[in-house]
Amino acid sequence: MHGSKASLKAWRLTFVLAGLAAGLTLSIEKGNCQYPSQQQNASSKGQIDPNKVNKKPAWLKTGEALAKVPEGLKEKVSLPDVPEYTGKAKFLNGLIYDHVGKLGPCYVMNFNTKETSNQVIDWYRSVFQMYGWKIDYQDKDSINATNKKSGNMCILQVSGPVAGYDVKGDNGSYSIRYQYAKPQ
Repeated sequence: MHGSKASLKAWRLTFVLAGLAAGLTLSIEKGNCQYPSQQQNASSKGQIDPNKVNKKPAWLKTGEALAKVPEGLKEKVSLPDVPEYTGKAKFLNGLIYDHVGKLGPCYVMNFNTKETSNQVIDWYRSVFQMYGWKIDYQDKDSINATNKKSGNMCILQVSGPVAGYDVKGDNGSYSIRYQYAKPQ
């Protein structure tokens, strides 16, 4: 079986090299491979005109406000009106996004938990209700809520344990995204 995988990789490499030698052009922008005589122009159906695409990185001035590249979080942060999860959770990673437009900063944090996804989402559902949040949307894997007083928004998503971390004994994970309604 191991030899079959190596043969398959060698075959794929040979195929790509043969295509390139035959004049096949790999177009990353268009997401497809075409012979030069068959290349579609930008007005072809389903194609994007590269001259009309905004080529500025997202963190440059957008016209409304200056947004920065997100910063990494080294540890979890406390979020207003959302108590810390009382189960067994391990902070995995997180980001903080600067404000964009009229909204304030946004925090995104990811955790693995000993509890199942169902237990985590049930806990957060009760917390949101207890702390005066309006649940705008919910299903078995997520809750979107808005704080009735501040207008801050929170999205919680649950799933199985995040791979790539020590998951021994972990039964679930959650990601929490907290968006301030106003600049801080």
